[in-house]
Amino acid sequence: MDCSVNIYPPDGADAGNHDLRTRYQSAVPVLPIAPVQTAPENPSAQAGTQTGLDIPTEPVSWPAILSGNAPVPQTVEPASKLSLHDERLPRLYYENFHVAHPILVPISLYHDRNYPHFLQLAVHFVGSHYIASVPSQPYKEQVVAELKTNPDRSASMVQAWLLYSLALYARDEWTEAQDALSHSIDIALEIGMNRLSFASSANTEKSPEAESLRRTWWELYVTDIFMAVPLKNTTFRCSAVAPEVALPCEESAYNCAGDIPKPRMMIEFKRRILAAEDTVFSSFSYRIEATTILCRVLVLNRLRDCHRDHLQAVENALVSWINHLPPKKLDIVDSYGNVDEMMFQAHLTISYAAMLLHLPRSDLPSVLSQSQPDDRFWPRLTGQLSPTFSRLVHSIKATEASRRISDSISVCPNISKHTPFIIPALTLCGLIQLATSTSHSEECFDHHCNRVTLILGCLKSTQRTWKLAESLYHALRSSAAEVLSDSMEKWNAEPLHRFTPAATTPNDQEGPSSNANPAPVMPDGHDFMPPEFSLGFIDPTCYNASFFSAIPEFDVN
Repeated sequence: MDCSVNIYPPDGADAGNHDLRTRYQSAVPVLPIAPVQTAPENPSAQAGTQTGLDIPTEPVSWPAILSGNAPVPQTVEPASKLSLHDERLPRLYYENFHVAHPILVPISLYHDRNYPHFLQLAVHFVGSHYIASVPSQPYKEQVVAELKTNPDRSASMVQAWLLYSLALYARDEWTEAQDALSHSIDIALEIGMNRLSFASSANTEKSPEAESLRRTWWELYVTDIFMAVPLKNTTFRCSAVAPEVALPCEESAYNCAGDIPKPRMMIEFKRRILAAEDTVFSSFSYRIEATTILCRVLVLNRLRDCHRDHLQAVENALVSWINHLPPKKLDIVDSYGNVDEMMFQAHLTISYAAMLLHLPRSDLPSVLSQSQPDDRFWPRLTGQLSPTFSRLVHSIKATEASRRISDSISVCPNISKHTPFIIPALTLCGLIQLATSTSHSEECFDHHCNRVTLILGCLKSTQRTWKLAESLYHALRSSAAEVLSDSMEKWNAEPLHRFTPAATTPNDQEGPSSNANPAPVMPDGHDFMPPEFSLGFIDPTCYNASFFSAIPEFDVN
């Protein structure tokens, strides 16, 4: 049950009229206008202080405002005069970004928490990406100015640098994102956020604030690994220290903004495989373990001499993660349609790790060797191929992992509400489906083409929010144009052949099945469709029950 409370006014009530109130205050006396505050000499001297905005004094007629012909200031507001009064931005942050990276206190406690000015600016900077009418660049300029000049060395500063780095990553500003993350980790290690005692004193262990601190450390842990995917050589700073910090609780318990259940430790989580019965941990815990396995894949791919046992150990970890999930964690959507974002990320991370592990050892890279305009997220090996599996098996496993990713994103395709870390995973999924379509028979061409189309559509819609999706969308689109164009032209040459039912005779119906696909059958044994419909309207399947997959189909009922 979601116990969060929306403390912000609806868009149509207050937020939607905000621009009119600030620009045309003197001309529209009927609107309730809050008094304008004068900007203090030092805007960062007090957390949450509002600064004034320049308001035109030239009278403007009401009809001119409604018609859109009213004069509008041509200059962009300087970063130094940005204020924190726009309540839409924190609300958009919580509705979209916080769900995927839940490190701050729940939305109902945000204003009472009175975060420092620099952290509030970081929240506004992230939130500004979810509304087209608010430029994000001025917020970025003020955030970076505040962070680089403020000497604060607190958990709030860690959170501000972390949120800033995540936004820069999604904006495809790679170098700055790495620098921001490094600042965040530096401060976290300096103040001891990696220690059990940092957030677990007797009086505060069960408070939302203590839970927020634990979540911040583990979010640093996850971010440190995901941002290392395109790097050739790196050191994982957060995973290199002992896991003392307690694990986060379930999202439902956190969002209720009450007492948090007693935190559980990582050693308890690891010992769950020895328990006589399934012990259920928070979804965040399974996400952490999935990211740890991803880290092992990245390290393995960068070894110059990879023994077959090393590869088999990581493959065992991928399969074991699935097999040890309790039944309630196998699904990513409940019966009410609510997505478990942490579990969604966990499942997707495992499939992403499998793609990164098997793709460079398969036959698929040779298919796309000429169509990789952006190879930052394309996995490559620094050593020789391990002979544990044949290239064919690696190709099948990579394709199976990409299928699971496309299946999961089809359930919840709104990528802007997911972590931006899934954008490279989706792109790699699309590239693998492209490569597989060239090696599979023509009968299942539509199957792979539809998956590529799904991924392209998701990236296309997300590029309005994050520039990283824009660059990778064009990379996948250009690859698809090169690989699929000829097949599409051939497939479209005789469309009636696909949709015209073949003439049958009683002998044909009674005899052994031919090369045609059998009629789909429902689980209860009844035919999938009435006999008057042609099977040509149903795309041939590419898989029945893959021998290589340990993950069951997602059940959204």
